[in-house]
Amino acid sequence: MVYNSRLKMTYLVITSQNDITDDSIKPLISTLWGKEVDEETLLNNPDFHMIDAREENSIGIEQIKKLQEEMRYKPFQERVQIALILDAKKLTIQAQNAFLKTLEDSSDTTVYILLTGNEKDLLPTITSRSKKLYSKAKRGVKEESSKLNVCFENDDLIYCFSVFEKVAKEKIVTLKYLDTYLKSLQEELRDGIKRGGDIDRVTDKISLVNITKRRVNANGNRRLLLENLYLQIQNIT
Repeated sequence: MVYNSRLKMTYLVITSQNDITDDSIKPLISTLWGKEVDEETLLNNPDFHMIDAREENSIGIEQIKKLQEEMRYKPFQERVQIALILDAKKLTIQAQNAFLKTLEDSSDTTVYILLTGNEKDLLPTITSRSKKLYSKAKRGVKEESSKLNVCFENDDLIYCFSVFEKVAKEKIVTLKYLDTYLKSLQEELRDGIKRGGDIDRVTDKISLVNITKRRVNANGNRRLLLENLYLQIQNIT
């Protein structure tokens, strides 16, 4: 079985910062676009769209319809079009229901990122369709005692991305890091075979790690490759 590595197309960022400068946003968009981004170039990119409701009382259905119209076209220059909704808790129930339809009909070239202080502020039908990320501004600094060799299975995106930044500085370190994870997956695979359990997810992960190793050896951008692998593994997990 070959796993469909398409990344989950809706991200719910739980944060108290609720701003485009939130520490989750640029790393996530950099990974989705495969290049470094900064706030200025992001705001001037034709494939980036934003609803900023911080100074408004609510986000209504008309704003969602306008966003739907913008997002129905194929990306102009990037891999995917990205829509960012700040202060998503202000989406009215009618707007959330309209947005839910957008999520259900979205293509492989559209990504939605919603920022909110509490996932309970949104309908369960939206949160259940979203990959949840917890910003440093919300969760506090992660303890350094976390094991680096299991970072791909760790749901703390910001901590893991900071680890990848350090690991990616040297090619040999990156490959050893991937080998460490690969060995743990191979052990998990052997245990799964012995137990007669479902091993498809493990073999999918092993395949993705091997693909990443080949791209690292081909001198691809090591940090972006690690970040992309992390998001793919999270999608499988």
